[in-house]
Amino acid sequence: MDINQQYEAYRNQTSDELMETLLRLTAEQKQTGEMSEGKMEEIYAMLSPMLSERQRKRMREIIERLNAPM
Repeated sequence: MDINQQYEAYRNQTSDELMETLLRLTAEQKQTGEMSEGKMEEIYAMLSPMLSERQRKRMREIIERLNAPM
């Protein structure tokens, strides 16, 4: 799926729906080894300089939730 297709697929979802989707996708990627806590930290380190303080805080909250046992 390209970026435009992804945007269209998720653009009408609520914040809660997006979080549920993210939790599901992350769980699937953890099972296949595509995602790990270390990988999430790499993504955070790469993106955080481009984010506002509020966005960094929210991203940290999301990462902590994704790293919690499911």
